[in-house]
Amino acid sequence: LYGRLLAREVEKLVSLPDFSDDKGILILSDFGGEHKGADFTTYSILICSADKRVVFEEKTKRLRSENGLNDPWKEFGFKDLGYGPISRSLDEFLSLADNFIHGILVTISIDRKIQSLFGLDKKEAQNQIVELFRNNDLGEWKGKESEKVLRVCHAISIFMSLVAFSGQKILWLCDHDSINEDGKKRGFTHTQKIFGHCLAMYSDNLYEIYGFAKPFEKDAGTTDLLSLADFSAGIIQEILQSEVAKKDVQLSDEKAKLAKWMGTDSSFLTKANLVFIQQDDGDWGVGSVNIQAKI
Repeated sequence: LYGRLLAREVEKLVSLPDFSDDKGILILSDFGGEHKGADFTTYSILICSADKRVVFEEKTKRLRSENGLNDPWKEFGFKDLGYGPISRSLDEFLSLADNFIHGILVTISIDRKIQSLFGLDKKEAQNQIVELFRNNDLGEWKGKESEKVLRVCHAISIFMSLVAFSGQKILWLCDHDSINEDGKKRGFTHTQKIFGHCLAMYSDNLYEIYGFAKPFEKDAGTTDLLSLADFSAGIIQEILQSEVAKKDVQLSDEKAKLAKWMGTDSSFLTKANLVFIQQDDGDWGVGSVNIQAKI
């Protein structure tokens, strides 16, 4: 049901990037809303052209150097928006993303009142996922993480079915997270296999290469791309806390800029924000987040 509802909403999007001339696609993901007091879990995914990212990387490297973000090394992070050099760089950084990244930045937010997206009873649904993974050599998972990895893999796979083509090379960079931890009975290789199964559910594409990696240490190019997913996950969480959960959330100047950027169209970087809400009658409400109306 989750996959069908998500696919229905994605098909309503007016604009999707055209990767038909690209040899490679990058997928970068970051997640938020798992802290105490959060009302929504956010899954943010940047899918962009690997071929056309060079200018963005060159310009952000210059921006980093001019603002002292390389020594000591500092990532553009949502939690560090108030840090002087990041605050001063923010307008230009977001402008560079709009003008030099060819892709789509997706954030899917799930109301934490929704216990599971894969069954009416959380425990039963997650036990079934755990058993499914165990029986198919996909690792030993705990219920919470098994649900999370499916939420993420289904979301990426649905978008890839619409924007990617057979013969392309894809690389998924996932920020450090419980779904890509290496343990005794499961590891990131199991996440990769699960992703492969999900891709095949939505598309017949055969990719020349599909690789997987965790963040490269102090690599400005990929780190700055991942920062956009981190920004998106963080600010959408706060917007929903304010507008849906009706909590008193005060946006700093930097967060207000970020919210405005998320709600502003770009010629090259599409932004899509979808939310699943638990309604009073128990059903799910699914739709787009109209950020422009909230800033």
